Amino acid sequence: MLELLHPDGIAHRSLVIGSNAPTTLLLQSRTEPGQYADLVILAPTVPECRTTGWLEEAAQSLARQLATHGVAYVVAPPRWRFRIKHLLHDHGLSVELPIIHLPDHAANRYLVPLSPAPARYAFSKLLPIPRWGSALAMIGLRLPGCERLLGNVLPSVGFVARHPGARPLFDWLFRLDCGRRRSGSAVISTSWRGKDGAVIIHRFLGCDATPSAVAKMNLTMKNSENRVGEAKMLACLGPSARSAGARIPQPLHLGQLNDHPVLLQSVVGGLPIAPLLASRPNQLPDLMERLVVWLEHWNRSTMATTPLDRKLLDQEILAPAALLAPLLEQGGEYHDWLTGRCAAVAGATTTLVATHNDLTMWNVLLDEQRRLGVLDWEAAREGGLPLVDFFYAMTDAVAAARGYVDRQKAFEACFSPAGTYAHAVARLLKRLRDVIEIPDEVAELCFHACWLHHAANEHRVAVAGAPRPFFKIVQQLALHRHQFRWWLKR
Repeated sequence: MLELLHPDGIAHRSLVIGSNAPTTLLLQSRTEPGQYADLVILAPTVPECRTTGWLEEAAQSLARQLATHGVAYVVAPPRWRFRIKHLLHDHGLSVELPIIHLPDHAANRYLVPLSPAPARYAFSKLLPIPRWGSALAMIGLRLPGCERLLGNVLPSVGFVARHPGARPLFDWLFRLDCGRRRSGSAVISTSWRGKDGAVIIHRFLGCDATPSAVAKMNLTMKNSENRVGEAKMLACLGPSARSAGARIPQPLHLGQLNDHPVLLQSVVGGLPIAPLLASRPNQLPDLMERLVVWLEHWNRSTMATTPLDRKLLDQEILAPAALLAPLLEQGGEYHDWLTGRCAAVAGATTTLVATHNDLTMWNVLLDEQRRLGVLDWEAAREGGLPLVDFFYAMTDAVAAARGYVDRQKAFEACFSPAGTYAHAVARLLKRLRDVIEIPDEVAELCFHACWLHHAANEHRVAVAGAPRPFFKIVQQLALHRHQFRWWLKR
């Protein structure tokens, strides 16, 4: 991820000095001693810092091997940063930019430059922190010298050093859509999906207080073509989603960085609903209502009556069921039941709608005028099974209001007959079904399709020992599916 700081956005040759570089910063491509490096990471341990002459030799090696337009990135214990900065300065380098890693160097989800505009925007608009934490950070960032102080004392801070006259950091990002050389800064955030997920870059031109655009890309080739699909979906579905009442990013430019597609899109203001609900769970009914109003309008404007294609049923239901069945208790029986249900409705006339397919409360924003914004359209499709966005969004909203402690319990709260929100959710579901008008047997399959889709995605990216809440939900459906169909007759 540090490669994105480089003027070209890529480091063909890299060097790590020191034994304390977090695994999230380590690079696969390394340079041999004596070669010039596009990116040098200096990450000493405390014992290395205390070893006589170690820092002096490391600074000399860094300055000697750093390419003309290269980037040196220093991750050092706070006590030794001042000494390292002086050593680098003595070797002709200029120290440019402190960057805070959040939540820490190990997790490394956000890289926020400690300069006024990006830092204030990140703490007020981007970071998943309570409102009191955001307010406190904003007060602190208004104090003179606060950024410098934080850069010196916080544990999870790195800083950049470069040769004087080197091309600007993030030069590739500012030349992406127009080719003109401009400068500024950027906040980088990564996906919870890990190295194969998307990287999101908020681009700040000059000293602007708000970003001029947002870039999305993948650092690995896996899933990198999702950016091409997302650009297509934004162009195709954006107008109808906006007309229905939500703010949707505009695709601005589809470029490339090292053969990786980069999607530049407009900024959608507002805060994610997830932390808002965590701090103010009493707002859950109002936000559920707002989501359903938008879904009603969007479904109405995109619905199309068509025969239910067996290929669609295979893709949305039977394929993920076949993937998960060997792992489920009574999975074979569940797969056979779904196969029979799909066969019964295949070819029948039904209604398909445009779907988002990832309507988590982290992708839904609320601005100061309480207008919805919806992000992350890479999984969207023009003609999808109806109601799947509703089922997922309602459960995710309840999970968010409970701090994402137990998604399975949130699912039960929405769809178990005695669930805390079951009757409210059933009432909202009836409203949506009045718009779409699909038979009960299709609605039931849409319910299963929703959870199979998310459980299959979870399975594909899961690491050993990681929680698998969607798998647990599908396991419930496999064993007790008849308990979760009471809402069909309401």
